[in-house]
Amino acid sequence: MNSLLTKVLTLFMAFAASLPGQQVIDGVAAIVGERIILKSDILQLANMAAIQNRVNLLQQPGALELFQSQALESIITQYILVAQAKIDSLDDIDPEQVDQALDQQMDQIMAQVGTEENFFTAVGQTVRDFRREKWDTIRDQLIAEKFRAEKIKPVTISRPEVRAFFEAYKDSLPAIQTRAEISQLALIIEPGPESRASALVTINDLRAQLSGGADFSILASSYSEDPGSAARGGELGLVLRSELVPAFERAAFNLGPDEISDVVRSKFGYHIIQAIDKQGEKINVRHILITAKPSAQDRQLALDQVRELYFILQEEPALFDSLATGLAASSGREGEAASPYVGWVELGQLPSEAYRSALFGAKPGDITPPFETSDGFHILKIHDIKEGGPANLEGYYPQIESLALQQKQAQYLNSWLIMARKQLFIKIL
Repeated sequence: MNSLLTKVLTLFMAFAASLPGQQVIDGVAAIVGERIILKSDILQLANMAAIQNRVNLLQQPGALELFQSQALESIITQYILVAQAKIDSLDDIDPEQVDQALDQQMDQIMAQVGTEENFFTAVGQTVRDFRREKWDTIRDQLIAEKFRAEKIKPVTISRPEVRAFFEAYKDSLPAIQTRAEISQLALIIEPGPESRASALVTINDLRAQLSGGADFSILASSYSEDPGSAARGGELGLVLRSELVPAFERAAFNLGPDEISDVVRSKFGYHIIQAIDKQGEKINVRHILITAKPSAQDRQLALDQVRELYFILQEEPALFDSLATGLAASSGREGEAASPYVGWVELGQLPSEAYRSALFGAKPGDITPPFETSDGFHILKIHDIKEGGPANLEGYYPQIESLALQQKQAQYLNSWLIMARKQLFIKIL
């Protein structure tokens, strides 16, 4: 898969960057199995690829055809991976993971456009509508990536293969980036009692409206903060019992046909659930989700706490691991952060500029001052740093081995895709 289009597909799938003065006539461009690819999908992805590649399509109109061709192939590849993932039962994705990925994409887009008004001008949709529409797209991307990782997992590489790779590509290999070995203390900004109380007032008001005869689907479409279901009137579709968080599962499976639950609290927020259908261990329900959002006061409390932790670490740096692990456990994230150790990361691959700024000028043994990202405050502990430089086997064998393995995995996956295309109905119109 073309590397540029892979990156763009992951980060900006379906971000509308319409060409000035261009009128888009939508229609079906291709069919992959039971799914269709619209011309607008291809144009949006092609435009975004042009922007990422700094190509002005008004000045180079002939380039659009190339970008569209690459975009079509990228979308077809994703649909093939998703279709096979479903066959192999590898299409189970945690909705929270989808939400997080969507949040990251929204943050990246907003960083480019600046304001919600500019967002609407660029995309032609409000932020809320965009989130609702693109939730399923993001889920597909995660499914495709999960299946891809599973498919290439058996592929390994030997030392002679790494050496052969280096000899073949040593003149074109990029310089190795500087890497850092780090641990992380993360303090997520959580909504406080007042924020939770405000969300509870909202959900109770909606429950009262339902008791008064309001239409569940209309309220879900208008107020639910679950981007994956709100556009469908809150309907989830048939899901397995195991796919639901415990509190939601208990309430949903105890409902009779068309019955509406009381307010249910889960780790996602507050829900109202209406039963639609039940088939053994599967259930279809509608729900309305209202989340508690951190306030400015909640942010200030988190900032005060992380400053206090940094002060302690200045005096007792050996407490870093225990403080980070205890913080994760106290916020209910112990499963996500059994250890604060992150490992080796390339500075260019860090999740945001805030991380790179924190590590600028850092030395092994340093503990960075607190810094803020979209999800909270962070402190990093630097175990070691390895400066980058021209690729060579003596100094950078692990990095070259990784590049060689990636190439071998890509060749393996491409061979599999050729066979998979023959087994799936694909028609380009």
